[in-house]
Amino acid sequence: MSKDPYQILKVHPRAKLEEIKKAYIKLVKIHHPDKGGNSDIMLEINSAWEILKQQHKDLNLHKISNSKIYNKHEYKKETRKYSESEDIKNWFKNIYIPIDKLLGQIINPLGSKIRDLSADPYDQILMDSFCSYLEKSKIKITNIKKIYTSFASPSIIRDFSLDLYYCLSHVEDGINELERYTFGYVDNYLHDGKAMIAIAKKKRKLLQNNKKEWLFL
Repeated sequence: MSKDPYQILKVHPRAKLEEIKKAYIKLVKIHHPDKGGNSDIMLEINSAWEILKQQHKDLNLHKISNSKIYNKHEYKKETRKYSESEDIKNWFKNIYIPIDKLLGQIINPLGSKIRDLSADPYDQILMDSFCSYLEKSKIKITNIKKIYTSFASPSIIRDFSLDLYYCLSHVEDGINELERYTFGYVDNYLHDGKAMIAIAKKKRKLLQNNKKEWLFL
């Protein structure tokens, strides 16, 4: 993209993601082809949003990585009295189980939420209910990230911990795609969102099965 994405979305370079998102939604309502807008301008707006959203996502991942490093050192100082087996049990109890519960609260209702909306996507009451589910899911995702970074995983289950974050990432991306669908009823976003959540659902099931092996060590 040759043009500055901040200029395209008409936001300040230091704008927060929520501000950028509001600006994006505002422009979508004006320039979407379904509203009589120009498709080339709409593609430019979508590209700018994708670039800035990814930049903010990368920045957050960097912060999470730094936080994990810090927490890892704190963890080592405070838990030397525990054995490795106890460390694993504590991590599953305090990190994995609360996160898995929240992931279930996002993943499990999605099928029924989409079925309800499919009755009439243009019905405002149904759409409001679906948007409420998405907003609550985003709050849960924020809480999951806080839990995940609050306590470093023992090194022996590092791969399990990374798989858990991989599952979360797909849930987050799926919810974001579903939210984009609500902006302009573009079916591709609905399809992609459902597909990402489906991948997360399978990964969650694998994690649940693998958890049993670790807890029996």
